[in-house]
Amino acid sequence: MADHITEEEQIEALKSWWADNGKQTLLGVVLVAGGYFGWQSWTGHAEEQAEAASNAYQEMLDIVVAADETDSLSAGQQTAVNNMADAIKQNYGSSQYAYYAALIKAKIAVQNGDLDTAAAELQWALDAADDKASTAIARLRLARVEAARGNLDIALQIVQGKDAGEMASQYNEAKGDFYLQQGNQAAAFTAYEAAMADIAMQNSTARALLQLKIGQVQPAPEAPAPDTEVDQAVTDQ
Repeated sequence: MADHITEEEQIEALKSWWADNGKQTLLGVVLVAGGYFGWQSWTGHAEEQAEAASNAYQEMLDIVVAADETDSLSAGQQTAVNNMADAIKQNYGSSQYAYYAALIKAKIAVQNGDLDTAAAELQWALDAADDKASTAIARLRLARVEAARGNLDIALQIVQGKDAGEMASQYNEAKGDFYLQQGNQAAAFTAYEAAMADIAMQNSTARALLQLKIGQVQPAPEAPAPDTEVDQAVTDQ
């Protein structure tokens, strides 16, 4: 009987607890379940977006790669690639595919001599870059384009004082090129020397090109000072 009463007491206690806490507990379960399924839904959507961006970029890249075999994009292919790049940037702007799409569009613009469009695309890529390497690439290309547009001061500002990481040699070489275009051979020499110091020893082609640039701006050796004692002896004779 005691056991039976205890069981009834337990049931009554459970009813009382449920009356006081059941709604909050149920709400908590619903919220947890909702959060879980919401997370699942979000990750599923993100995966679908990533796959769609990848497919769109691959479709664009297929045209570019096929054109590389003939060394140039036709006018129709250029239009198609540019439209695809714009769509990728608009629909998947936060993805790495959008960054690369902007780089490709900039490259086409440079090949066509449209430096204004190239600069705009590279600025977009620079703003969208989310890692050090991507930032360094976009910044260097933008600086090169600005130099080609005649904006040498802007080009130098873009690369000056930036942490280029593994691209330090390319950055210093670019500075040397910009200084040389400005007629500042001393600054160009210093930048080229820094580029040579940073370049990998096994990169013989790049080292040879840099050596040519250094030779072009290397200061002439100073003439030895005259020997005044010898000059005086000759005069005395």
